[in-house]
Amino acid sequence: MASNSLERGNLTKRTAVSRLGQARQVAKRSGIPLITSTMVTFADAIAAFAPLGWAMCGRWHEQGTARVVRLAADGASDDEVDEAITSMWNTEGEFLLRMAATPIRAWSNADQTFKQLLWDRVTIMEKAIAYHSAGAYDASIPILLAQIEGLSFDLTGKAFFTYTNQDSYLDDTTLAGMEANLPVVRKVFSEQVNETGWFGKVSRHGVLHGRDLGYATRTNSTKTIVLLAALAEYFPKIANDLGKQLRVKHEQSVAGTPGVDVDGRLLDDRLIPEVQQFDWDYDLAYMNSVLMPSTCFDEAQHVIEIARKVGLNPAQVEHGCDSVGVWWYLKLPADHVMGYAARPSTNPQRRHPDVWHWDQHNPPASLPWVELDGWQSDDDLPLSPNWEPKPIF
Repeated sequence: MASNSLERGNLTKRTAVSRLGQARQVAKRSGIPLITSTMVTFADAIAAFAPLGWAMCGRWHEQGTARVVRLAADGASDDEVDEAITSMWNTEGEFLLRMAATPIRAWSNADQTFKQLLWDRVTIMEKAIAYHSAGAYDASIPILLAQIEGLSFDLTGKAFFTYTNQDSYLDDTTLAGMEANLPVVRKVFSEQVNETGWFGKVSRHGVLHGRDLGYATRTNSTKTIVLLAALAEYFPKIANDLGKQLRVKHEQSVAGTPGVDVDGRLLDDRLIPEVQQFDWDYDLAYMNSVLMPSTCFDEAQHVIEIARKVGLNPAQVEHGCDSVGVWWYLKLPADHVMGYAARPSTNPQRRHPDVWHWDQHNPPASLPWVELDGWQSDDDLPLSPNWEPKPIF
């Protein structure tokens, strides 16, 4: 008896140490220096919910999650836990459920062609989520499973729902990438269903191969959307790195190509995305300084910081300020010049600054408040072709 009691005590101690370690990981990945009760709750949720096919991420409803964790700790069955989590996501977490695919729209700003593909995929995903909201689970589940698989192929070159994909789906930064989370959930979704029947499993194989006729449940549909939310947390770095690689390949293919496309944009568009992002950040900083006079605008320092942030060489950016306003311009590799100038508004009908843009072969000979020739006012939208990013629909 004493030996058995000692073994139970050691097991409890090991469990507590493991639980604390998981909570520490949750805190670290959440950017919180202290282990709080919420961190412990999320660690417990990962341990309890992942084996049922629920993928944890930072977008779970906090109070609802805590409630279901207590229910599981009190001895609820797997079916009861499934139903409680499903109910939570479709009530308190309903907004988070509808927005599961939305973060994907922010990926891959470096390559517009790839970004358009991501947006097109999200559009399909959002239709599937709308089917879920309407109770059409027979439609929402197969559509989402197919789109998750396609997203995985785009980003990793491999299927997500397969045992042959050796990607660990681990990282050091997200809740989704914890060892007890996505890798465990992936096994649940990858279960083989080799007979036809009414099994009600959340199995990609059973659904898309037509073997499971009982797949279309609210719980399975919710699990699939929640998996999408977790992957939307896990994949951004991979997507952004891929976008950069695709952008490099594109730039290599267009380098030195003369002329413009049918919309008037330079075919050799090297550095244009970086200049557009530089323009956005610089304009925002200057506008804030105008609208909030207490905000200091160190023109030279902003150029250096923003250029480095977006991947430009600060030394290549010509810039300055005078008693009226600020300005900058940069010569592109295509031997074309893009620039910006702004001053506090002279229009009593608005507060934001007067802004002009430059898009010419030669650098500006003067500033727009001295001589307007060649400058385009932002009051006269749309801007010239190179300043108008290709629209993403």
